[in-house]
Amino acid sequence: MQDLYERSLLESSLLASRQKNNPTSHHPASIHNTHNSNNAAGEDYDPLEMDRFTGFHLLSQEMIELIVRVKESASDIEFLVQGTDQVARMLRQITDKLQEGLNRSRMMPFKQTADRLPRAVRDICVKLHKDAELKVEGQDTLVDKMILEQLYDPMTHLVNNAMTHGIETPEVRVKAGKNPKGKIQIKAFHQGNQTVISVSDDGAGIDPERIRQKVIEKGLVSPSDAQKLSKIDLYDFLFHAGFSTKDQADELAGRGVGMDVVRTKLNEIRGTVGTDSTLGKGTTFTIRLPLTLSIGKALKCLSDHSTIAFPIDGVEQPIDVPIDSLEVNENGRNVYQLHDEKLEVYPLYELLTFNRHITRGNLYGGQREDGMISIVILRGAGNYLAVQVDQVMGELEIVTKQLEGPAPKPMGIAGATVLGDGKIMPIVDVLELIDISLGRLSKDKGGMLWDQSNITVVEPTPVKTEPLVLIVDDSITVRELLSMTFTKSGYRVEQARDGQEAWDKMRSGLPCDIVFCDIEMPKMDGLELLDRMHKDEVLSKLPIAMLTSRGADRHRQIAAERGARGYFTKPYLEDVLLDAAQRMIKGEVLLHVNAPA
Repeated sequence: MQDLYERSLLESSLLASRQKNNPTSHHPASIHNTHNSNNAAGEDYDPLEMDRFTGFHLLSQEMIELIVRVKESASDIEFLVQGTDQVARMLRQITDKLQEGLNRSRMMPFKQTADRLPRAVRDICVKLHKDAELKVEGQDTLVDKMILEQLYDPMTHLVNNAMTHGIETPEVRVKAGKNPKGKIQIKAFHQGNQTVISVSDDGAGIDPERIRQKVIEKGLVSPSDAQKLSKIDLYDFLFHAGFSTKDQADELAGRGVGMDVVRTKLNEIRGTVGTDSTLGKGTTFTIRLPLTLSIGKALKCLSDHSTIAFPIDGVEQPIDVPIDSLEVNENGRNVYQLHDEKLEVYPLYELLTFNRHITRGNLYGGQREDGMISIVILRGAGNYLAVQVDQVMGELEIVTKQLEGPAPKPMGIAGATVLGDGKIMPIVDVLELIDISLGRLSKDKGGMLWDQSNITVVEPTPVKTEPLVLIVDDSITVRELLSMTFTKSGYRVEQARDGQEAWDKMRSGLPCDIVFCDIEMPKMDGLELLDRMHKDEVLSKLPIAMLTSRGADRHRQIAAERGARGYFTKPYLEDVLLDAAQRMIKGEVLLHVNAPA
């Protein structure tokens, strides 16, 4: 604008100079008047010495000044944004410190539980004529108060198990070349976002063959299947209700309830327990617990048009993989290779029961069109599970709310959290989800308030809803006018600024009944949107009409060939458009392909 402004001044001055030097110019009167006025003032200026301004120059100058003011305002806004960002960072630091302080106020040292264990060891030593010492490390490790209250029983049972099954009598230990005094060691420490507690002994260890024999005797598995079980699988039977490696039950062991209590209690506080043992050298049980039950981090995902959260302490990794790169096993499932293990990929909707389906809202989610699928690898108690979701939306910090009241807790769900916009998001119970995938639990268990065996199933009465129209146009004026037209006629309206946005919404599950689309738009024009919808199995059945300023027969023919059911030009008549919309929703085609001449 500045260059154009200066060039126009120079051109007008040159033109005036030529007119002055050429008395026979086309405008002698104007030059004569100018000359006389100069003489009247006692001066004679050359036109090149003075700028000559017109209305264009005044307008240009105003525009230049306006642009400068806009740039100054933009600089001021940028400065304010930087200041706001700095304040936001400071606020985030303060809230993080406040949250850390709140978490610490909820925590208590592990010592409160550990201090009660030495007496149990002494009592068992007297009853079993054994000699052992208990050593505790990390007594000052802070543990959530709710977790600590639930931790005493599991710790007592693990110490009891170490004394009764692990530590040998002094005579046996001396023959094995060991110190006659056994040693039980408990360690507590923080690892990442988890609290880890290990209970180790230097006793006889666990004999896998002894477990295998007991499993066969109790009929838990067939002899042929029992031979295929690994050490980890065999150790898992120790935590089954009613299972014990002792032949005779006594006051301290053999009843098969101790280790079952350990797993049950730990599941209630989202904990896991792992077993590692060497025959003749000892056994280690490792408990992993979340730092806190109320506040933690979660991975927010989108599945079946709903948001759902996976606690981050149960997530091994989220990953997007090309669907073509996955193998398909004999069961027809996709298989993902994790390290040396092949994991079957389970869609989340197969593991959880969705009793309420969202049919209308601002949240859409569905198939991806880039050939990729999102997989979340979950871990727990030595097992991994690959879950397929529609989209991984990122990590966030949540406050867990326990599910209370008469309604039973759904299987696979640990609780819920309230998002910033007020929506409720369920939180997955990773361990239950793994058990459901392994067949240990039924996803429908616990979800019923009464026995439904004698309940007569009543077919739901269909609810009549207003049809939803999707308006696709790059002009906000056209979109708003069309929205008012359809809204006052009882339609629900959704808008899209271009074909790409409309395509994303429809592919993500927008439940629309008809589409009105412009042809000329950025990113993706109307004809390309038509072509994509025509090739899609589901969207090809959706009626779409073109509303454009292009009225040529050639455009009509192209739209008809690509599947458009109607074609209207701007400006439009409301009555005609509404009548056509009703007819197209009922399945009528208003635009037909002309036969070639």
